Order: sequence, then C-alpha cells, then structure tokens
Amino acid sequence: MGKANLAGRQKTRVPSHSRIFFSRAEFREGFSPLLMKLSNKTSGRPRHHPTDMQRRLVQVLAGQAVPQSEICRILAVSPKTLRRHFRRELDIGAAKLEAALIGHLLRLAAGDDDVALRAIIFLLRSRFGWSRYAPPPCG
Repeated sequence: MGKANLAGRQKTRVPSHSRIFFSRAEFREGFSPLLMKLSNKTSGRPRHHPTDMQRRLVQVLAGQAVPQSEICRILAVSPKTLRRHFRRELDIGAAKLEAALIGHLLRLAAGDDDVALRAIIFLLRSRFGWSRYAPPPCG
C-alpha cells in the first residue's frame, strides 16, 4: 500500500505483548468483536424489573396515602425508579384515595349540622370552582 492509502485509515495500535502470538490483521479481526461487546456494557446498577406483588403493594400503599418516599424505602428503589416503573399503580392508588375521600365528604355533607355546611362549602369551592371573591352570577 502506498502512503496515500494509509493517510485516510487510522492505525490500529497493537499491544506489544500480543505481537508475539498474533499478526496485526489477526489481532484486529479476532479481538475487535470481543472488545466491542465489552465496550457496549453500561455501568451502574442493573435494571429494575417490577413484580406483580410489588405493583399491587405500590397501588395499595398509594391508595392509603403513604408518601412516595416511604414507598421507595419499602421497595428499596429510588424515587425516579418508582415513578418510572410504577406510574400506573401510583395514579390508580391516588384516584382510589380521592374517590374514598369524596365519598366521606359527601356523607358528611348530607348531614344537617354545621359540619355539613362546611363540607358543602368546601365541595363547592374545590370541585365546582366557587370562590368567595368571585362576583355573584348575573340573572
């Protein structure tokens, strides 16, 4: 090969101890796939694979209003891992909790004492957008 052909190619540096056993071409062809496999590995912790039992546990704990930081401690995962792998379970648990709280609030609002009046006012403000500062409706 001439110098013009070598100018565009990168030279492969072969360690001196491998020259005893292999030629440069044998080294490049034989070990480069192995080196490629090793270089593609990622460092860090292994991927988290949630089980069905963990999914049910997260849904129940989220439905009982347990904070996400406590759920992370129970499962021994980071908050980012919890939100990434258990997003659906966290949402379902939060929706069940909200439905239960609204049921209790509606039960309180059905009474005839001042607790019922406060519950009704809270419901109208939080769920239906009423505000003591908004102007009265025209009509």
